[in-house]
Amino acid sequence: MSNQPFSFKLPIQRFDLNLLPPSGRQIGTDAFKEAVIAHFVEQYAGKGGATIVSVDDEEINVLTFDGDSNPLNFILEMLQSGRIKEAIPFLESMTKSDPENVQVLYNLGIAYSETGQFDEAIIRLKKAVQIDPQHAHAWTGIGVAYQRMGKPEQALEPTRKAVAANPVDGYAQRNLGALLLGLGQVTEALAHLRAARSAMPHDPQTTFGLAAALEAAASAENLAEADELYQVVVQRWPASNMAEQARQARTKLAHRSMRSNAVGGLRPDVVMYITDAFKILAEAGPTKSQQIGLEIALKGQGGLDINDADKKYTLKTLPGQFSGIQLVSIMYAAVKQADPTADVGIDLEAEYQVALAMLAK
Repeated sequence: MSNQPFSFKLPIQRFDLNLLPPSGRQIGTDAFKEAVIAHFVEQYAGKGGATIVSVDDEEINVLTFDGDSNPLNFILEMLQSGRIKEAIPFLESMTKSDPENVQVLYNLGIAYSETGQFDEAIIRLKKAVQIDPQHAHAWTGIGVAYQRMGKPEQALEPTRKAVAANPVDGYAQRNLGALLLGLGQVTEALAHLRAARSAMPHDPQTTFGLAAALEAAASAENLAEADELYQVVVQRWPASNMAEQARQARTKLAHRSMRSNAVGGLRPDVVMYITDAFKILAEAGPTKSQQIGLEIALKGQGGLDINDADKKYTLKTLPGQFSGIQLVSIMYAAVKQADPTADVGIDLEAEYQVALAMLAK
C-alpha cells in the first residue's frame, strides 16, 4: 500500500482564526501552532486515517493518510531522500499527537542533529531513552550530538550506554572506540574498535579507525598490523577519502620505521641512493626527470615497502629493478631538484644534503 498522502497548503493569512480557541489565536506562538494542529487532526479524525500538520510563520501544510498507511514511513522516505528540514515540522506534529512514540522522537532527534540543532536533538533523544532505556541508536545519537558540539567528554557516557544496550552494534562500538582514542585511552579504544570491525568488516571507517588505534598503541606488532589494515583500506576502497588518508598514514609509518632503523639518525643507503639518483636524473634531463618522479609518486599511492631491501619494483620510465626505498630516494631527488621548497611527504632532507655535499666535492 502506498504511503503517499493527500496534501494541501494554506497561507496563514487565509486561515480563519475564529476556528481556534481564544488562547490559540496569536499567530507565531506555540499555542497557535498547537491549536492549528489540533483543529486539522480533529477535522479529519472521522476519515479513518492519520493526519499530520506542520505550521510555520507563513503557511499550514496538511497531510492526510488513509487507514492502511503509516505517516512515519512517509516521513522516513523524506529523511532518506535528504529532505530533512522539510520532515522536521511533520515529526514535531507527530510528537504532539503521539508524545511517547520512541521512533518519532529518535528520528526527530537525528534530524535536528543533522541540521546542526544539537540542543534540540539531545532533548528529543534523551526523551526517547527515558521511554526506552535499551534504545542503542538513540544513545548513540546523543553521543554524536555532543561530539559535534565539541564535547567529547559529555559524549562518552551516552556512547557507553549505547554499547551496553547492544554490544553487537558496530556503529556504537566504533563511535566509542573513536571517542576513547581521541581522549587518549588507547587500550580500551582498541578493544571496542576490534569489536566494531568484527561486526562491520566491510566498513572502511571502522578499519581505518582500528589501524589508527593500533598505530597509537605503538608496539612493533601493533604498527605492523596497523600498516596491514591501512593497506586493506587502500586496496578495498581505493576511491574513498579514507584510502587517501590511509596512504598518507602508511607513508608516515614507513618513515617512522626507517628512522628507527637509522644509525646516528642518518641512513647511509639512502645517501647512496640519492647520490645515484643525481646521476640518473642528470642523464634523463628535466622533462624525463619529472616523468620519473610522477611515475614513482603514482606507484607510491598503492604503497611502497621502504623497509624491504629486495628489488621488486619496475618503472616504465627507467630500466631495471628497484627497492622501495631506492624509488623513494629517486623521487625525493627529482622533486627537490625541481622545487627545493616542495613537501615530498617523507623527510629525507638530511640524507639529501649529505648527498649534495658529496656531489660538490
